[in-house]
Amino acid sequence: MSEPRGQPPILRRRKNHVPDDIILDNILTRVLVKSLMRFSIRKFKKLPDTCLGQLRCVKLGFAYHSENNDYKVVRISLSPLYEHEIEVYTLSSDSWRRYEILLPTNVLILDISFYCPNPLVSGALHWMAYIYGENHRTETIMAFDVNSEKFRKLELPDNSMISNDRCLALFKGKLAYIECGHIQPCGFQYSIWVMREYGVVESWHKIFVVPFLQVTSCIAFTEYGSLLVRCIDHQVKNKEFNFILIDTENLHEKELDIQFPSIVTNFMDSLVLLDGANVVSY
Repeated sequence: MSEPRGQPPILRRRKNHVPDDIILDNILTRVLVKSLMRFSIRKFKKLPDTCLGQLRCVKLGFAYHSENNDYKVVRISLSPLYEHEIEVYTLSSDSWRRYEILLPTNVLILDISFYCPNPLVSGALHWMAYIYGENHRTETIMAFDVNSEKFRKLELPDNSMISNDRCLALFKGKLAYIECGHIQPCGFQYSIWVMREYGVVESWHKIFVVPFLQVTSCIAFTEYGSLLVRCIDHQVKNKEFNFILIDTENLHEKELDIQFPSIVTNFMDSLVLLDGANVVSY
């Protein structure tokens, strides 16, 4: 029997099947970057040791450098004086170098998207950040342009709520902001905002709201815009969890057979060969 038409391929597969464009692994670990991997030729490249010394509260980003046809890894660490230290790895040179431009001391880049990969949009990596004033702090987005290697600030949606559970994501090639709120009598809802024109704060648009009856964590969007979430059942002694894929257009749900907590990273095949030193086949 042929597959039904009118649905993205990820929603036509059998129940519990993990979509091909969701890759769950700790390829870039949340503490230290260890290696880059090329699946199609079954190789990974071990990265050199850091040039920063001791690493603390590490934030990571992986990006394609279009101007030089190269790949970069950006690593942000906090010094003992709570100043940002940044280093950039380039695949062509196979080395780390210190990023010499200092961020203002009142800026604190956050790592609140434990499961979500930092989105690469319009040639820039994005992190949530706090900007500290004299008696207050504001939340913003810090964007790192991979080509120019400069930071810029992007404002959050004007009508977004103050939420402890929020993250940035990539939605169909655009920057997305996800925030969680409580709904009555009991439950939660995730509001998803998309920046339709990159860099224009007025172009933030709330595209949909997804309700939940149990505590959830947003993991990532698939290529076709479906939302992968991790649900936790606090009524069970061991706090069992399961992964669900949600069609954001009709809220149709599919439970996936993922047996252990995982971290999502973006997957994009490439013709770049991982050659040279510290390359391992598997």
